[in-house]
Amino acid sequence: MGAHAVTRIVCHAARANVPEVTDGQIHVWLYGPSPPYTHVGTVGAQVMDAASRLMLRPSLAAIDLISIAMAVTAADTFVLRADAPDGWGRDFEIVLPLADPAPWEAIKPALEAALRFLSSDMWHFEFAGEGALPPTDSVIRSRNRVVDLSKVDCVSLFSGGLDSAIGALDVLARGRRPLLVSHASRGDADKQDAVASLLPVACERMSVNTYPTWAGPDDDSMRTRSFQFLALGALAAEAVAKYRQSACVELLVCENGLIALNSPLTPRRMGSHSTRTAHPYFLRAFQNILDAVGLPVTVTNPYRHRTKGEMAAPHAAQTNFRSLVSTTVSCGKWKRRNQQCGRCVPCLIRRASLHAAGVTDDTDYQYPDLQSVMSDEEGRDDLIAVQAALLRSPMSELQVMKAGPLPIDPIDRAAFVSVAARGMQELRSFLASQGFHV
Repeated sequence: MGAHAVTRIVCHAARANVPEVTDGQIHVWLYGPSPPYTHVGTVGAQVMDAASRLMLRPSLAAIDLISIAMAVTAADTFVLRADAPDGWGRDFEIVLPLADPAPWEAIKPALEAALRFLSSDMWHFEFAGEGALPPTDSVIRSRNRVVDLSKVDCVSLFSGGLDSAIGALDVLARGRRPLLVSHASRGDADKQDAVASLLPVACERMSVNTYPTWAGPDDDSMRTRSFQFLALGALAAEAVAKYRQSACVELLVCENGLIALNSPLTPRRMGSHSTRTAHPYFLRAFQNILDAVGLPVTVTNPYRHRTKGEMAAPHAAQTNFRSLVSTTVSCGKWKRRNQQCGRCVPCLIRRASLHAAGVTDDTDYQYPDLQSVMSDEEGRDDLIAVQAALLRSPMSELQVMKAGPLPIDPIDRAAFVSVAARGMQELRSFLASQGFHV
């Protein structure tokens, strides 16, 4: 790839449209079961099956949102960040057939801007017609195993992590009945099943692996994973709204405020280390997209102003909470050894939150002793970054805003700054308990 190279990705809804010969572009067969040629990728093989089990036919807008998410997932996976001129930000042109492109054409700049904020890449869409259609009513009626929408009144994203597990506990405690939606990439499904089995009530669930597959190299940074996660959640929430004849259904994104903001701990962590999955600016942008295309879904992060420790504290005395905690996964690197590392930023925030909440942490970490981590030059970066952040001045509004714009409302804005400061204080207390000078 030369300087400022643009990668053109051409998506196809029909197998017959996929070219047999490569032309230098990346071709992707949306919802295809497997790549028909070595130069072609596939993504979303399970998605239409999952959509057909929601009892009611999705709208064109809901399916088009999924098609966009699948195209984004393919681009994010099949194009290496290392090949970008700066080693990080890529430039995509995506040709994408939609069932009804008109409403998406109208909001294309907003969609491209939202994705640019999420992934630090440039996105350019060329929408066309004749895209994938929703499953037919006859296919839906033929399903024996379905999501029972009579048992559901909201949707909650369910990753197998501690925050989403606490979110499910809290929703159930309020007498609500969530449909738990999971993106189950390799290794995740078993963890999600194990966590779900420990909830006090058996919840309806929808679990999908989008399986982006091709013969070329894969990039594993997957900064856009949350976009497909939200798109799947919106698909499910629309079904709930139709079943309940409701004007809007809540889609819960349960993420503590410190991680949601994810302000860079050090100046060099502005890009690759600062994910924006549940950042309030991105969730608002996603909500605006849903509103513009008429999907009856309200996206909410009920923990946006609470630290992870404040999420865990109300459950500290519950009998089964310790076993639930140790089953959940916070570590982004756990699949390498099927074990959470204990020293990355998400693991440190997890450990600090349980320390703050007074919950015994039975998690089997690869590196339980943080003092020994300091002698590992290869593995101590995150710990040093946290220390450096704590030794600087307290978290300010300016520091918080380095990860993205905050809401205009002064009360909401102040609450975000406050939760970031309290989250850092949890880290300070935990590291001090481990013998660190912070």
